[in-house]
Amino acid sequence: MKKHSIQVRCKLSKKVLRTVGRVLRSEAVGNFCPLFCTYEGRESLVKSDEGDVSDPFRRKASYLQTLFIEVDRNKPVPTSFV
Repeated sequence: MKKHSIQVRCKLSKKVLRTVGRVLRSEAVGNFCPLFCTYEGRESLVKSDEGDVSDPFRRKASYLQTLFIEVDRNKPVPTSFV
């Protein structure tokens, strides 16, 4: 499984906190196939700056160059990940 480079952004300020390498996981929901990754013990929805990655009929390979997840810095991180 290939690890992809994903930016971690703050949900409120949109500031890039860090870049991580993660394996992507997809889940079929009707005609859509959203991408997820695990960050700090939680499943996070992966998005792209280029467009909607959940629609496999419209997404392009170039979408993988601008992947990001949004995290809420107000939620506590589980102690096993500190």
